[in-house]
Amino acid sequence: METYKAGQGSLTRLAVWVGMIIVSFLASLELYSWIQTKGHDSALINLAVFNDLPLLGVPLSWKFLLCVCVFAGFVWLVRRYMFRKKTVDTLVEVEMEMKKVSWPTREEAMNATWIVVFVTIMIMGVLAAFDVALSKIFELFFDTSARS
Repeated sequence: METYKAGQGSLTRLAVWVGMIIVSFLASLELYSWIQTKGHDSALINLAVFNDLPLLGVPLSWKFLLCVCVFAGFVWLVRRYMFRKKTVDTLVEVEMEMKKVSWPTREEAMNATWIVVFVTIMIMGVLAAFDVALSKIFELFFDTSARS
């Protein structure tokens, strides 16, 4: 299969590819953990050599093979999705647009962060003052202690 628009959007393609593979691996791992809680894990091959996979220490069982197949299926779907023309066009366009972005310097980002923190604290103070004022007003009009 020939790569559509080879050399274009390679960084974005790589980032999406790695992200999707990591998500697929974590989903398969979670499936394996969930299946492990659902009963005894018996080995497919009852030879001492196949009791645990080398380096992983995982029993070679139908549960493990199922999760490996699920992961392989996810990888196949991701690969298929990543080679669609519409997907490639979108990723190439995203990378082109990201190159046009004017990123702030560290100092500008810190100044903007402090402004956001200051404005958030000011709004919090104003809302707290309104809350106290309204609760005092409601206490005057609706005196609940006199009714008891």
